Amino acid sequence: MGPAPTKRASMSVATLRPKAPLAASVHRSQLVSGRCRSSSRAGVAIGAATTTVMTRRPVPVPAAPKPATTGGEEKKRAPWDLKGQVSDLRIKVGAYKEKTQRLAGENEALKQQLDGLEKELKHAMTENRELGSRASLLASELQVCQNQAEERRQEALELSAQKQQLEETLQSKTRVIGELEGVKREMVEANGDLATRLQTREAELRLAEESLAQRSQDNEMLRAQVAKQEQKLHELEMERRYLHNMVQELKGNIRVFCRVRPLLACEKEAQKGMGHLHFLPDNKSLALSKAEESHTGRERKDDITYEFNFDRVFPPPSSQEDVFEEIALLVQSALDGYHVCIFAYGQTGSGKTYTMEGPDEMSPDTAGMIPRAVQQIFKASREMETKGWKYNFTANFLEIYNESLRDLLVLRSEQSSELEIKRVSQNTEELYVSNLSYIPVTSEKEVLKLLQTAKAHRSVAKTMLNEHSSRSHSLFQLRIEGRNASQDLQTASVLSLVDLAGSERLDKSLSKGERLRETQAINSSLSNLGLVIMALSSKEAHVPYRNSKLTYLLQNSLGGNSKMLMFVNISPLEENFSESLNALRFARKVNECVIGTAQTNRK
Repeated sequence: MGPAPTKRASMSVATLRPKAPLAASVHRSQLVSGRCRSSSRAGVAIGAATTTVMTRRPVPVPAAPKPATTGGEEKKRAPWDLKGQVSDLRIKVGAYKEKTQRLAGENEALKQQLDGLEKELKHAMTENRELGSRASLLASELQVCQNQAEERRQEALELSAQKQQLEETLQSKTRVIGELEGVKREMVEANGDLATRLQTREAELRLAEESLAQRSQDNEMLRAQVAKQEQKLHELEMERRYLHNMVQELKGNIRVFCRVRPLLACEKEAQKGMGHLHFLPDNKSLALSKAEESHTGRERKDDITYEFNFDRVFPPPSSQEDVFEEIALLVQSALDGYHVCIFAYGQTGSGKTYTMEGPDEMSPDTAGMIPRAVQQIFKASREMETKGWKYNFTANFLEIYNESLRDLLVLRSEQSSELEIKRVSQNTEELYVSNLSYIPVTSEKEVLKLLQTAKAHRSVAKTMLNEHSSRSHSLFQLRIEGRNASQDLQTASVLSLVDLAGSERLDKSLSKGERLRETQAINSSLSNLGLVIMALSSKEAHVPYRNSKLTYLLQNSLGGNSKMLMFVNISPLEENFSESLNALRFARKVNECVIGTAQTNRK
């Protein structure tokens, strides 16, 4: 019964030892002490409490001495030795009593120690709670500090990046500054050179200004001389025009050229040579001869010769260039401000269209008078630009077919209105054709295109006398308006180039129907042209211009205020002797005609 209380006392002491709370508080205080070393005061308090608890350990109880045994082992008494057994039990009881007393004293000491430890535990737990509160506060402060530390770390990173960027910028700027300093040094050196050059240029400028002043004076003198030269040039140009016009007037305001075409390849077989035509060396005379037989046919009389004199006679070998060379000065008169009219007259098949327009397959050598005249007009106008003249040109092309006017620059199906000859105004004799196409042109190429268009639209038909007979009179007109601003001069003139339809004898042409009406209209208009020429030659008071559309349209060209040239085209065939003789006689009458002096249309 004695040892049992001692065991329970030791067990109660063991259970009363505050191991877990003390270890937890020590562990928590160590964590708090490790996580927030910045809070020195809290760390010192937690460390002191931990030291106090850990230093007070329970005092060890010395083990009870074992009972003494005799010999090596306790001697077991005999069952009959009861006295000895009682003695042994007394000894054991005494030992147990001593042990019990000793254990009671130890138990008392342990109780006292336990009380002290419980007080210390309560104190430690109180301190632990306080330290826990302070640890929580310090933990929150630590979180704030960590957040702030993180923000500061981010700011430090940003500042580090900015610092690096600024360092790079600084390095770049340092390099730029170095380069700029180098450039500055170069600029300073260059500035010194420029300053030297500037001084040199200023000296040169002063010399140049002095030279410029002198040259300005010289320039003024030259301007005065140029003005005098321009005035002199203008006077010379006016004198040239006057002399040119005088030469043309001396040649006659109505001039007649005769041209004989060569024999065609098919005609050379039927006729050997041109014995009936005789060209004199002066190139101004032509004689036709014909043998006249007696009425009985037995006697042969002398040849009858008809001699004609004109301003120029062109034999068959003459080229288009040879012919135009003779009329070039007359074409120049149109640019000088005079009305000029050039027309071709003769029987059908005598070469009028070839002379005026050229063949269908035209080349520079075979071009007719119309394209050559246009080319010269534009070439001369460009040369006159250097003398202060500016020109505007307007072209039109029509035909007179059966006494009606047709516009050759448009298709017949497109001619909706009738063309009529009218006066420009009551105060002038200038004529124009209503509803006719008047096309501004600026170059000879544009005019040549118009000529091709007109040629395609002209009335042509086959007759017994000519496979490609023109059945109408064609009239090309180029209106020329010139202006010299410096001299305040203006000119206006018209260059008329006419290809008359060929005259025909009805007994030879054997025309019928539409061809007969065409032939009658052609012969009638040519007869009226002869009447007008005769009236002008006889200086009659009334000139029948209005008897035909042809003479009415050419009134200004025939009436004296213009320069006129007529080509009389002759066939080389002897079978056309009568027609050639009639054409030459008519040309002689025209050549003998004297009209008034042409006046320039100048403002």
